[in-house]
Amino acid sequence: MASPLSAAASLRSCRVVVTGIGAITPLGNTFAESWQSLLRKETGVTSLTEALSWQGLSSEELLHRELTVAATLPCQVASPVRWQHKDSRTNRFVQLALVAGREAMLESGLDKWIQAGEGQIDRSTTDNPRRHRIGACIGSGMSGVREIAQAVNSMETSGFRKLSPHFVPKVLSNSAAGRLSIEFGLQGPNHSASTACAAGSHAIGDAFRCIQYGNADVMLAGGAESCIDPLSMAGFCRLRALSTAYNDTPEKASRPFDRDRDGFVMGEGAAILVLERLEHALARGAPILAELSGYGLTGDAYHVTAPDPLGCGAQRAIQMALDQSFGDRRYVEEMPVGYVNAHATSTPKGDEIEARVIHDVFRDSSPNLIVSGTKGATGHLLGAAGAIEAAFTVQALNTRQIPPTLNLHETDAETEHFGFQHARDTMHVPTLQVALSNSFGFGGTNASLLFKRISFE
Repeated sequence: MASPLSAAASLRSCRVVVTGIGAITPLGNTFAESWQSLLRKETGVTSLTEALSWQGLSSEELLHRELTVAATLPCQVASPVRWQHKDSRTNRFVQLALVAGREAMLESGLDKWIQAGEGQIDRSTTDNPRRHRIGACIGSGMSGVREIAQAVNSMETSGFRKLSPHFVPKVLSNSAAGRLSIEFGLQGPNHSASTACAAGSHAIGDAFRCIQYGNADVMLAGGAESCIDPLSMAGFCRLRALSTAYNDTPEKASRPFDRDRDGFVMGEGAAILVLERLEHALARGAPILAELSGYGLTGDAYHVTAPDPLGCGAQRAIQMALDQSFGDRRYVEEMPVGYVNAHATSTPKGDEIEARVIHDVFRDSSPNLIVSGTKGATGHLLGAAGAIEAAFTVQALNTRQIPPTLNLHETDAETEHFGFQHARDTMHVPTLQVALSNSFGFGGTNASLLFKRISFE
């Protein structure tokens, strides 16, 4: 039986690159807008009342009902996407995925490349082999909580026949992947991950493996989430996971690694990366933004919501991504990880554990390591968090600019001696070559993605 390291070495022979990014987030309705807002230290966090007004609800009556319930919650802050599209047949998280997917396709030139393979023939009447080798893998953690609540209310008040025939596809976690596949005619792998707050990263990692194992040449991969609704918010409030100390100053509520953090801020959005086999990308002249070279995934086997206090699972996920990418530890020293986009949700224990894990893994090279938690600006996009943070990590490598952590003023006394640097402002790092993105979720699920600046050596 092959060892894990020898298997990883075999997979490394298939190189996978990022050729396009699309996103719609609390910071902007395109990835470019979101990135520039992030670098300018802007925030998407606002009052819960304003956040609900952006949800594109079907009626003023429904909005009033949600506002009435929301007013009773301990948390009064959220981070919405400033975009509305009323479509009673399609869940908002799917709508957001479609917006991000279109941008990613356009940026990668994939749409024109597919069309060129069809000539003048209507694709509905012919079989284009290019489509067979392109798939989609989109993660989501919560899918359609609002729709479920509304459906129960409809059944109780009006009976079975008033239930929408679109109810089931609206609440399925794989609806985003399915709709992207239909929208763009992608006939390769059609897959989804639903692993809480690690779903976006797992979707990217699983798509990476689809390409490595020869199931596809190109994958649209990422995450989408939209659950700024009273029931979802109430559930997380009952877990005491959400910030409640900054209701009067929402812009200060999400504060990764800061000593005064008290919980995360619910966000929404979608981000999609176009992953592509390197030879395929070169052959069609696609823009190459970075190389995805390592994927680690583990479980804590500890608690349904709390992370392992020793961070063992998180540490193994990071090490797995490093081993898959580098194999030989000496090579890591020659090309050290220069940036970590931390999961850092702004919860008291979670951020402390992750800081310790980063310190322990990168102890030898930590003085040159820079860490930031971009949830300070976006809030926590749950199942889409890993996807937008992977996109930010790729763009950090591509531009050699490291985005800042908002609202980080003082770190914990227990972690202040750790050797790595926190990015409190946007930092330009001309030597940046390798970067890591972490995602951890309820159920003890962990994922790490390792990206490199593209090299043809």
